[in-house]
Amino acid sequence: MFWRLIVLTILSSLHGCSQPPQIYTPIPEVERKVSAPAAPRRTIPPQVVILASEDIPAYSEVAKALASQMGQRASIVYLSASQLENLKIVNRLNDEERIQIVSIGLNASVAAKKLVNKQVVFCQVYNYQDYALLSPRHKGVSMLPSFAKTFSTWRAISPGVKNIGVISGPGFDDALQTARAAARTYGFTLHHEAVSTDKEYQYAYKNMSKKVQGYWLLPDNRVLSEHILRDIMTFSVRNSKQVVVFNDELLRLGGLLSINSDYQDIAHQVMERLDQAQAKESIPGPDMVYLDKLNLRINSVMAQRLNIVIPEQYRKYANAP
Repeated sequence: MFWRLIVLTILSSLHGCSQPPQIYTPIPEVERKVSAPAAPRRTIPPQVVILASEDIPAYSEVAKALASQMGQRASIVYLSASQLENLKIVNRLNDEERIQIVSIGLNASVAAKKLVNKQVVFCQVYNYQDYALLSPRHKGVSMLPSFAKTFSTWRAISPGVKNIGVISGPGFDDALQTARAAARTYGFTLHHEAVSTDKEYQYAYKNMSKKVQGYWLLPDNRVLSEHILRDIMTFSVRNSKQVVVFNDELLRLGGLLSINSDYQDIAHQVMERLDQAQAKESIPGPDMVYLDKLNLRINSVMAQRLNIVIPEQYRKYANAP
């Protein structure tokens, strides 16, 4: 009996000391909140001052097209006849922070040369080499219509022309290299001669007629005078030469095609250069950018005289001057 009590006591104490089995309950993971990446700070584009040489359509229309595209970012300033006032304008621009400059025309672009610490995109300047307008911060947009579209249009309207004469003053080499390549693509050979005076131009033009069927006139007022222009246009009509001219007045004098640059296209190319240059020291890309578009008019009287049948897709550009 005694031993039975001891055994019961031991079993009882063992039972009292035992613990119920532990059930493992995983601790829920604390949800980590990953903060969203901070939105990039929006860079406010700089203001743009459009400096135009004078208030004439060739400059004012480009200035208006630019201002229209840029809205409140842009302001237009026209140079005056006073050199002192123009110097004050340039000095004020030099003191401004975070601005870009667009210079339209030769006088404005020469004035903007003094803004050595500003980004300047110039346009509507033909002989920019003569005035050393180019630098890492000063680059341009060509005033000449698209070379590719010029020659592709000429080829479509006049398939028989192979040799084209082009005469210019000095310093046209870079553009001529680009023009030659474009002309070659459409089956033309360019015959170029550089001259220094309008008399030399007149002589070269007439002497070149033996080997060309047409001429591509450039707006180079260094070597072209009104008198010479009238003379060479008369010569071209008498000798049945096709002439691609750069304004409608010359079209009326016997040009076959009038091909001009498009103001909206100029504004677009300038805008592209300004945008690419934002937040950079210099303006990226080539010294000069060439245009993509052109404005076309066809002298239907000259087309008939030269036995040219205007293709249907170009007839909307044809009229009697």
